[in-house]
Amino acid sequence: MNKLITSPAVLKHIWDKHQLSRVDVEECFYNHLEARYLEDRRAKNKTTPPTYWFISKNHQNLTLKIVCVFKEGFIYLKTIYPPNMVELCIYKNAK
Repeated sequence: MNKLITSPAVLKHIWDKHQLSRVDVEECFYNHLEARYLEDRRAKNKTTPPTYWFISKNHQNLTLKIVCVFKEGFIYLKTIYPPNMVELCIYKNAK
């Protein structure tokens, strides 16, 4: 995914905290067949352009939440981690 931008700081964080890598992110995008992205509208997470998230699985069948920003044709990864039950319910019930 040459359009995926991952900073060294984000890559270090997702590895140190969750033992996840850029490969996990790419696999989740490849497995995200429904192309549904939810906008994070919480005031503390508001960004311009907006922050979006989705839930998908990597190739090891691990369910993950991917948080990113779409800007000028690129995808900027903010984070990736296993979602909690609230996030799973929100995503499942979103239209």
